[in-house]
Amino acid sequence: MSVDAILKEVEALPADERSELLGRLFDRYADSGPDLAAEMPAALRAELERRIADSDANPGSGIPWEVVRAEARKRFRS
Repeated sequence: MSVDAILKEVEALPADERSELLGRLFDRYADSGPDLAAEMPAALRAELERRIADSDANPGSGIPWEVVRAEARKRFRS
């Protein structure tokens, strides 16, 4: 099956099923992409490192991924 044929089938799905599919694809393949850190500008890398250090210093200040994902899915289902 071609990518275009797959996309047509995905576009025919109800919005909640498209959202679930997107989430499942992201969960499965997020770590298999290109090494973006190797291409990251120095300023962006420094900001990312600052945010990681802040998160490590304040572990309770963040929002769990499951909560963020659930909220995002609610927004796209509306």
